[in-house]
Amino acid sequence: MADAGVDTEDNTGKGGSAKDIKLWTDQSGQDVALLPAYPARSTRPSLVDKVPAIGGKPVLKFEGLGGSRFERSDALIGRFKKPFDLNRGTVFLVASMSGTSTISPLTLSATADSKTGRGGVGIRRGGQSDSWFCVHYGGPGNGKKIQSHESKLDTKFHILSITFDKHKSELKMVVDGKSTGTKLRDHSKLPLDPIRFVQVGGHGILDPPGDPGAEWFFNGQIAEIIVFDQVIGEDPGNGPFAAVGSYLQEKYRIRGNFSDPESK
Repeated sequence: MADAGVDTEDNTGKGGSAKDIKLWTDQSGQDVALLPAYPARSTRPSLVDKVPAIGGKPVLKFEGLGGSRFERSDALIGRFKKPFDLNRGTVFLVASMSGTSTISPLTLSATADSKTGRGGVGIRRGGQSDSWFCVHYGGPGNGKKIQSHESKLDTKFHILSITFDKHKSELKMVVDGKSTGTKLRDHSKLPLDPIRFVQVGGHGILDPPGDPGAEWFFNGQIAEIIVFDQVIGEDPGNGPFAAVGSYLQEKYRIRGNFSDPESK
């Protein structure tokens, strides 16, 4: 959450901002520390304290230029203390994405470079700057994956959620509690390697800087990320899936189709 676990530093004298991200710690109890991917103080993402579009809540702001270009903002990376299975899962992401193609706000990966295969779950904008997609890699390299077609998405804040089951080659994408109806472009049931890294604001960021197409540095704002290592449902009006969506919807004042099961 951008309103918890964030440590900032003043890098205005080094080409950065007064509230550059120094550390972002998760709130799940696993103490996963996200740190800047590179040592330069001039390209770190920054904290914006209050964003009117989401009820005055804070966000982490990334200004990557897409693809392997991180001249204005690189990414954050953390390593899990114990690798875990993510062949089935549910991910919620509260974010706004700029109209820039090939940018990646979130990747949960077995590795953090493209040389040995990223093997993980990623939410991204693709070749189309007005759309987004989800990909779930299995094993080494970029083959053997399930991947959605690109689905239209504007630059406003949204609650993006995906559910997937690699064993069944199933993947569903939802925006603000409304199914996108997006079909799969690739099908595979090859199990995913254990997750070791979380990359926010880019992927493949352990590759040499400038490696073409490896990083997909993000341009946009992130308010909150929630990851479950199981499918918690698909109904925006009932059950745990609805409860999480409703919590995010109320917290960030985003209009959508999630309803609180406890209010019924």
